Amino acid sequence: MRVLAFQGIRYTPRVGDAGVLAAPPYDQINDSARDRFHAQSPHQFVHLSRPVDPAGHDIYTYAADLHERWLKEEVIAREDRPALYPYVIELAGGGRRLGVLALVEMADAKVIRPHEQTLAKAVADRLSLLSAMRVDLEPALLVSEDGGRLEALLQEDLAHAKPLVRHQDADGNVHVIYRVDDPDRIAQYQKALDVPAAIADGHHRYKVAQRYAQERGIRPGTAAAAKLAVITSLDSPELTIEPIHRAFKEKIDLDKLAGLRTGSQTFHGSSGQDFAAAVAAAPQPALGVWVSGKEPEIWSLKASSPLVVEIFQNDILPALGLPAEASTNGTVVYRAQPVELWDQVASGELGTGIFLPPMAPTQFAAAIADGALLPAKSTRFVPKVMSGLVWADHQSQVL
Repeated sequence: MRVLAFQGIRYTPRVGDAGVLAAPPYDQINDSARDRFHAQSPHQFVHLSRPVDPAGHDIYTYAADLHERWLKEEVIAREDRPALYPYVIELAGGGRRLGVLALVEMADAKVIRPHEQTLAKAVADRLSLLSAMRVDLEPALLVSEDGGRLEALLQEDLAHAKPLVRHQDADGNVHVIYRVDDPDRIAQYQKALDVPAAIADGHHRYKVAQRYAQERGIRPGTAAAAKLAVITSLDSPELTIEPIHRAFKEKIDLDKLAGLRTGSQTFHGSSGQDFAAAVAAAPQPALGVWVSGKEPEIWSLKASSPLVVEIFQNDILPALGLPAEASTNGTVVYRAQPVELWDQVASGELGTGIFLPPMAPTQFAAAIADGALLPAKSTRFVPKVMSGLVWADHQSQVL
């Protein structure tokens, strides 16, 4: 992939602590959370990423005008020269996940590989916002097959770098941005990252940027032909892929799935976190099944695939008499937090909970090596990268 340094846009000292104005990505913010963020500050980043026009007019035009006003008022400013921005996540449980924020030129699927299907509604919304603003607000997360070279470069630069901004997320992880603007050093990063990569998170964001550039015939080598992304090495020791659990609103008929399991055991715990941990610790492939009103169980599965998300999609849905579209038409319910899913099944709000194990980075790499797409919502790379720390517009000079 081709990595470009760019003139980052970020908050100025006029706003005080810029870190408190950053926010989770737009798809993690529902309407009530959006309103809470908006109330925190007139300069909160969510005013751009999840805009609401107080006058009731077009929200996309409103966001574009607001961004332009912030630039004129020097609430935000564009850097003087292109740079790369090391992005460090100081994990709440200890350790650091290293990455670098850059513009990445759009490429075919052999170079930058998607791994999940996208939903048309989300793409349309983000394309309207990008078309109005011409600002790349939120980074995707890419994992690069660089053999650890990125990690080594970052370790060297972070030894003497000073942070630009720090943000603590809701889980206690601290996101820290640095800057590398020496052209020779930038060239070393570009050489190390001239390798294939996969989209770990932000498929919709990447597809929106790609469609925007294609529809307008944007020439390569410009900011408008690239996507803002945090790049982390696939060899990073702190790369974690959590599952996104599945559920059904109704109680499913377990007899229909009898042919898919090779064994089962009753779970005797009382929390979703413990149930998810027990599923993760079981010999794989395995999943947790809990029909409301019955005992939760951990099932051993016939291995039609090494990935349980594929067994769910390709074997469990058909056995239940459901089409593949059930995963995207609202039939299947998704829950990232096992505690939330546990509570909803316990109360009867959801009829059936399906608890999945995590995915190892090596499994992820093998699954997408030949360009295969995993089912929707197959992975959750955690922690997610934040928005509003540094971003780019299409006027940015690149290197």
